[in-house]
This record gives sequence, structure tokens and C-alpha cells, in this order.
Amino acid sequence: MLVTLMLAGMLTAHAQVQLDLATTYSGSNIHAESVRVFAERVAEATDGDVQITVHEGGALGLRDEDHFPAVADGIVPLANVLMGAAVGSDAIYGLSTLPFLVKDFAEAKLLHDLARPAYEAAAERYNQKLLFTAPWPPSGIHAQRPVTSYEDIGGLRIRTYDRNGTEVLNEAGANALVMSWGDVYPALATGTIDSVLTSAQSAVTASFWEVLTDYTRVNFAIPLNMITINLDTWNSLSSEQQDAMLEVSAALEQERWQVAQDVMISDEQRLADEGMTVITEISDEFAAALNTDGRMVASSWLEDAGDAGQSILDEFEAQR
Repeated sequence: MLVTLMLAGMLTAHAQVQLDLATTYSGSNIHAESVRVFAERVAEATDGDVQITVHEGGALGLRDEDHFPAVADGIVPLANVLMGAAVGSDAIYGLSTLPFLVKDFAEAKLLHDLARPAYEAAAERYNQKLLFTAPWPPSGIHAQRPVTSYEDIGGLRIRTYDRNGTEVLNEAGANALVMSWGDVYPALATGTIDSVLTSAQSAVTASFWEVLTDYTRVNFAIPLNMITINLDTWNSLSSEQQDAMLEVSAALEQERWQVAQDVMISDEQRLADEGMTVITEISDEFAAALNTDGRMVASSWLEDAGDAGQSILDEFEAQR
């Protein structure tokens, strides 16, 4: 009897944890890659005790805007969340997509580090834990015609990834709408939209040269994704499993910032090699007009983000 109980205890202690992770990205996309690597390293770090199954390409039926509330409600244990798509839950997640706030990766990393405690606190309010973040390369405009001036934005039927992008592009005269990534290529192919606000990375993974002709790096923003886990699920893990996941997360986050910088150049070159016209610098006049609209969006964001948002921006301006 004693032996039986001891064996049962050993089996319980080493019971394998099976977790699902949802993402809309797939294939060679850097954010699909990041969660695949995360799952592999967690399995290694826990000696196979924690197994994460990555469901790519929206296979679980969740769109970008669904991921944050789905993790909060325990519909899925983990998700790769586009921060801008979570702004409906908490305004702080609109910070990384404020238009023309950061000029390069160094500033984007500074902004992230200053805001990280607020990101983590917001996740906890919605019953989840933020494990790690990963940036995108800068957002540009991909279209069926050249976009080299502020006036060229007028009339574009353009997909954006969050409310910030929609507001600033509509102010510039576009017909902008938020669209989950999985719906983008079909919308381009059917003519529902004729342009997309996204990174060159996304353009390469979706083979935009098949349906679009021009790319302009307007340095709109350097958005962030975050991988979150349901807090109840997190609390059910052993302290050893939690420590292993945090160690994997910290190392992976540091790596992904470098990956985003590396792929920006190679992806823009790939678009050019495939025949798209690639513009990596815009005129001062174009940038100034976009910045004016960006400040309007930032002011609107601060109305929702309040003192917490203002404090982060003030510290960012002091340190940049």
C-alpha cells in the first residue's frame, strides 16, 4: 500500500502539463517563429514537463483582437497578443503604436522599458501574466501606387492594426479600417482594400508583391507583441516550472529585439528583389505632416491613458 501511494505521488509530481498557445501568425513570420522557439525551450527547460502546442494562422478561430480577452477568460491558456489589438481592454497597450513617437529601435526599447511595469500591471488586472514582449520592424505603407507625399495617402483603402493607425490615416484622408492579419491577403485579392499599414516582415511572409507594387517606410511605429498566460493557469504550475518559463522568456525577449532589427533590412531588400518599389526615406514635409496628425492621436490616447500614460511619456522625453 505504501509503495502504491509513493508511486502515485511520483506520477502526480511529474504529470505533464499540456498548454495551447494561439497566434494569427504562421510560417516564417518572426512572431510565429518566436512562439515556436518559446515552446521548444520551455519543453527543454522543464525536462518535458510543460508541453506547449502552438496553433498558428488563427487555427483556433481567434483574431488579433480576440487574444487578450480569450486569455483573460481562460478560453486559451496562452496567446501571442498584438498590443495595439488589446487597447480595447486597457489604453496602455496603445502606447507602442502611437504614431511617430519613436524614431528607431533604441527609442522603442527605452519606451518599452519605461512602460513595462504598466504593461504587466494591466495584464494582471485582466487575469494574466505577461511573459515576454517582442517588437516588429517599423511599420510602412504598402500600396498599389506610390506613396511619396502626404497627399498620396488620400483615398487609400488601407488596413491598419489598431485604432491609433486608423485615426491618423483617416486624418490624412485615407479610408482606414482595423483588420485582423488573417483577413488581409483575401481583402487585397478581392479589392476590398488596396493598401496595408504593416512591416516589411509581414509583407514578405504574405508575398505582397503578388498584389501590391510599392512600399514606403514611413516609420509609423515599432509595435510590440506580448506573450501572456492565464493567471489561473500560471498559478497552477509549480515554482520550478514558473522559474523555467521566466528564464526562457527573459532570454527570448532580448534575442527578439535584435531579430527585428536584422530582418528590417533583409525584408526590404526582398521586396525590391521581387519587383516592388521600395522607399526607405520620406521628405521632411511628408514627415512633418504625419507628425502633426500623430500628435493629435497621442493627445486622444492620453485622455484614456490618464496620468499613468503621461508619466511614461514625460520620462521618455527626459531620457531619449
